[in-house]
Formats: sequence, C-alpha cells, structure tokens
Amino acid sequence: MDKAFIKVGIGTERKSRVIPKEDLRVTAYHEAGHAILFHLLEGVGPVYTVSIIPTGQGAAGYTMPLPENDNVHTTRGKMLNDIKVCLGGRIAEEMIMDDIATGASQDIKQATSAARAMVVKYGMSSELGLINYETDNEEETFVGRDIGHQRMLSEQTAATIDKEVKRIVDECYAQARKVLEENVDVLHACANLLLEKERIDREEFEALFEGREGSSPSPVTEA
Repeated sequence: MDKAFIKVGIGTERKSRVIPKEDLRVTAYHEAGHAILFHLLEGVGPVYTVSIIPTGQGAAGYTMPLPENDNVHTTRGKMLNDIKVCLGGRIAEEMIMDDIATGASQDIKQATSAARAMVVKYGMSSELGLINYETDNEEETFVGRDIGHQRMLSEQTAATIDKEVKRIVDECYAQARKVLEENVDVLHACANLLLEKERIDREEFEALFEGREGSSPSPVTEA
C-alpha cells in the first residue's frame, strides 16, 4: 500500500540509477529542507515520506506531505507557508553547500506562481487591493513581462505587480531561512539519515526532533 501510494502521488522510483555521492548529498539536504518546513509550518504537513531515490518524473528525490484535513478553502497564511516550503530545498543547499544546483527550478516556479496568484487573482496584496489583474496568458510568471499580448494594465500597475510578487517571495525566503537556521541540527540529522537509508517515514523523521538538547549532529561529509 505504501509503495502504491508513493507511485500514485510521486511516480515510480528508479533505484537502478547510479547517482554520484555528491549529488546524493545535495539531494539529501534539499529534501531535508523541505521536510523540516512541512513539519514546523502550520497547515502544510505532516510529512509522510522523505526520499532521495530518483523518480520516473525526473525528480532527484521527494518529500511527500499528508495533510490531515481536506480543506475547502486555502488561506493567505497557508499559501505563504506553501511558498516557504517550496523555497526550503534551495535554502538548505545555500546554507550547507559551497554552491547551488539546478534542482530547485520547479520549486522556484511553483513559489513564483503562488505569489503571483495571491497578487493578481486572490486580492491578497494590500498594495493592489481587491482587483483581479489576471491576463489571458496563464503560463506567464510576471505580468510585467507580457510582451506578446495586448496590454490590459498600465506600465505602473504591471511594475507594481512584479514588485509585489518579488516582495512576497523574498519575505517568505527570509522567514523560511530563519526556521532552517534555528533547526540546523535536524537538517544535518535528516540528511545523514537519508544518506544511510535513502527513504524515511513519518515516525523516523519526527523522531529527529526529539531529545535535541545537548545534541548537535555534524554536517554530512563526502564519503
């Protein structure tokens, strides 16, 4: 049942792929960053599985949450927390590695799309108010970059939308980084455990938060 649940929700795992050790290390910290934010932020968790096994959909690993409620409405607070979770993988890489990788591209796209929806669709920007600013081009990330369509917005409004989207993402980034810095011991412990076992379940992950006093796991080093 667990395997079927993962296959439907994430995709088929591809254990046959030979992954360089340094890539596994990057993935372990990346997924640990996501998982910690899923666990600690309100309304987005808890974590069901964390894995550094690649999937058939091209992901190097995955973190699967299992919300305990089927919410009818999505609140502003939850959307902000979703953005923070999206940014958690990249933030963890920045904190631990000497460089950053390309694996966060989809996360960045999702975070930007969510912030844009808050501004142009849901009226969640105090700067722009309760106005719908959507354009016909739903795939576009920033309204101010809409070159190929008749502009329905003034230059000033389009620029304000871009600024608001960036503000939301930047604020979420800062808040998410603060959470991960405060839980860097769990970040190291989770990455170590993932490199040891490849996949951990909810109980194993949540156990990392227990008995933290006096314990400070060391960073993962190359084997």
